[in-house]
Amino acid sequence: MKCKIISISHKPSDWEKQALQFYSKQLPNYFDVSYAEVKPFSSKSMDVTSTLEAEGLEILKHVDLDAHIILWDRQGEKINSLGFAGLLKDQMDRGKNINFIIGGAHGSSEKLLQTSQLILSASEFTFPHRLFKIFLMEQIYRASTIHRNHPYHK
Repeated sequence: MKCKIISISHKPSDWEKQALQFYSKQLPNYFDVSYAEVKPFSSKSMDVTSTLEAEGLEILKHVDLDAHIILWDRQGEKINSLGFAGLLKDQMDRGKNINFIIGGAHGSSEKLLQTSQLILSASEFTFPHRLFKIFLMEQIYRASTIHRNHPYHK
């Protein structure tokens, strides 16, 4: 299964790369995770709606046409680790790849909300994008351990 994490963010710092690599190395060979970073739009001449639209269009350039698109947004449906593991297993069984989209600081454009097959929320908390990407990688790893009945998930 190929998973692509598309996010509004700057180039990852060394500590981010190390954390992402840590979880990537733990994944079974059948998981292939890649990343696409879209630089945030920050212009004093753009209002929030224009920023959301511009970021959304840039994100959509990285979306794979044949992938199941999951958007992480505070408006989304809450999910726990077991539900997430089941979701990944279901997509794997269907032979689908997944594109995870992490929206920008202002949220997600209407176009992204409409394009996504599923909109999820991890928590009521607001997370920095850098940490959320690591959090998502840990959950992908956790899902793989649940699939294999590994004791990591208790």
